[in-house]
Amino acid sequence: MGKSKFTKSAACIIFMIIVVLAKSGHINMPGHGNWENKNFEEAIVNHVSSRLTNGEKVEFGSKFSCEDYKENDEVRFSANVTYYVVSREGTKEKHIAHVICNEDKDRIIEWKDIKNN
Repeated sequence: MGKSKFTKSAACIIFMIIVVLAKSGHINMPGHGNWENKNFEEAIVNHVSSRLTNGEKVEFGSKFSCEDYKENDEVRFSANVTYYVVSREGTKEKHIAHVICNEDKDRIIEWKDIKNN
């Protein structure tokens, strides 16, 4: 008799709290970071690809100096990114840019090229 039993109503309440917290952005469900990283990489590749005119391709390299912050009550993600423009002949040209995007990392708000190598 010393052990208390976990009731269905308590389990339901806990489940509802988890759902509310997940939807409000206070906790992230498993795989959330992978989804955001994929969005970010696709946004970078799509942005650069839209500016190319000679049949080049874009490869995402890496991100660094990442920061989440709020601007006008909206969450923003800021990062420096390395990407490569690959010519039709296969020559890779390294580029670095500073990018600001939305919270879900699927829409670029600001882009500033830093340097090309």
